[in-house]
Formats: sequence, C-alpha cells, structure tokens
Amino acid sequence: MDIRVIEARLRKLNKNMGKLQRFSNISYDEYLNNEDMQAIVERYLQVCIQCCIDIGNYIISRQKLEVPDSETNVFIILAKNKVISKNLADKIKGMVKFRNILVHDYIDIDQRLVYEILTKKLQDFEDFSKAIINFI
Repeated sequence: MDIRVIEARLRKLNKNMGKLQRFSNISYDEYLNNEDMQAIVERYLQVCIQCCIDIGNYIISRQKLEVPDSETNVFIILAKNKVISKNLADKIKGMVKFRNILVHDYIDIDQRLVYEILTKKLQDFEDFSKAIINFI
C-alpha cells in the first residue's frame, strides 16, 4: 500500500474541512438566505465525502478486502476489518447517501440537512481522518 496516496487524499479532506469550518458558525437564516454560500458548502461537503470514499476504496483494494457492491458498503467493509469503528462507518455511510443527492440532484436538496451537517457533523470527517491515520 502506498501511504502517499492515502496522505494526499487526507490532505484534500483536511483542506476542504477547513474551508467548511469557516462557515460552521453562521446562523441558519444567514445560510438559508445566501445561495452562493449554499453552493460552496455543498461542493466542499461533496469533496469531503468523496475523499472518504476514495480512501476507503484504496485501502480495500490494496488490502485485498471484500469488494463493496455499493459506495455505502465501503465503510461497512472498513469496519468489519477494524480500519474504522462500526459507529463511524454508520455515520460516514449516511454521508454517502447525502453525497448522492448532491451529485445527482435528483431531489431538492434539503438545506436544513446541509446546515445540520455543516454545524454538527464535520467532526465525523475529522474522526475518519484520525482513524485512517491510526490504521496506516
């Protein structure tokens, strides 16, 4: 396993988390009334989630673990193999479902949910990053 590949993705994840944290203290009304900010936050969240997926898939591939049949199962497999905790896997796999909404825009995006992730769930990305660092 080439640790540099994982480190590069972790740097991207951490960079985008930092950008998101700049917006995490704004009020819901301020967020709701600023469509440009919404678009920025949605994009940074999408990139953060994608970084987690990419890291997970890389580890699964290099460790020759069970091949996931969906992106949400990436995190279940990581948990089964003690790369991350089951609790963290459940949190991140929920983010993957949210990412699919952002990417495919097949339903209206619930800005209340985006705001909740922004203000209350960024720690999940930090926890994922720490778990991966401990693994490597």
